[in-house]
Amino acid sequence: MAHPPFRREPVQTPSLFLARLRELGLDVPNPDGEPWWVTDAAYVIDAAASEALLEAAKGVQKRCYQAVEELVASGDYAYFGIHNPAMRDAIGQSWRDKDAPLHGRMDFSFAPDGTPMLTDYEADSPFGLAEASFVQWEWFESWQSVSGQSGDSQENLLYEKLSEHIPQIGLPARFAIACGGATEPDGRPADTTERFDAEYLAEIAAKTNRAARICSIGQVGWDLDAQRFTDDRDEPHDAMIKIYPWDWMEDEPNVEVLPRSRTRIYPGAWVRLLADKTMMALLWHMFPGAPNLLPTFLDRPPQGEMVAKPRRGWDGEHVYLPGQPIGTVPEDEVGPLLYQAHCPLPVFPSARGQVHCAASVWMVGGQPAGLSFRESRGPVTGPTARFVPHILRG
Repeated sequence: MAHPPFRREPVQTPSLFLARLRELGLDVPNPDGEPWWVTDAAYVIDAAASEALLEAAKGVQKRCYQAVEELVASGDYAYFGIHNPAMRDAIGQSWRDKDAPLHGRMDFSFAPDGTPMLTDYEADSPFGLAEASFVQWEWFESWQSVSGQSGDSQENLLYEKLSEHIPQIGLPARFAIACGGATEPDGRPADTTERFDAEYLAEIAAKTNRAARICSIGQVGWDLDAQRFTDDRDEPHDAMIKIYPWDWMEDEPNVEVLPRSRTRIYPGAWVRLLADKTMMALLWHMFPGAPNLLPTFLDRPPQGEMVAKPRRGWDGEHVYLPGQPIGTVPEDEVGPLLYQAHCPLPVFPSARGQVHCAASVWMVGGQPAGLSFRESRGPVTGPTARFVPHILRG
């Protein structure tokens, strides 16, 4: 069992912030019938443990860059299941053009001695950016104002890092943000996590005199004359942020135009490689025994307790723990299984019973920018995981 370098403490969230959660729609029940946010507890972590997580993320990112460099040089993406020539060309071109990453989330469990161990890297615009950034910070300010804990802080520079990164990546004065997720009858993005994150990015961009047009991925078109992607008003754009997985885009009608498109897309297409769990097997192959990496293999090894997970699955989707029978996996949707050494999530008591906690490092532009914590009833962090704010102390 992991011995994490942090603890879960009861807290009292001020009523003013509870009203703010209602305003943002974050107090509605999740599929388990519980609010998405935990408001009666927080995770408390000290500076040394926080720094260990941030350093672990830096090391993982550095190795990822080395792996992508070798992959692009070889042009061999077979293990990543990338069969479309246009997508392969777009990945190589994007890497050579130094297209910037945007934001990502590395999820960690912990070895018995407290060492952070990477379990997943949601590198392609994961959900929860706005919550981990400004909502979590608003919680902290609200809590600190009534708790009297003036010496406490929070490991959260997401807003600052995004405000620095967005002007540096070459976004023009006018660009588009295309969201996945549910849509309204007229095709506009519905009130989803994707739209929430898009609105947050648009707000940050506006402070740097850049205007973002938010549309759904289904409203994105192609202007043959301009050789650019268009928004919901059929206006071509020089740049577009997408909140939609690159591997899903391989099946979109316009995938063939990617190599000749004059629209710069963020994050760059090479991030498709980081977001595929095959990358974790490649990292272990290239850097066996490296700090913070779990042994991970494309084929099940003959020994050891292994977690089976699909290479392109989302948040606990089709994940099988040691001893569990493996069910039917739709490989055409989520890819084949790979096998990762079991590193159980830390377990904590709560008012509602035992919970399992995943600690995450949020990345902006390939650099660590803050922490977040999610917890679930079961040992696999899935779509019903609840957000828990954190406090940096000591």
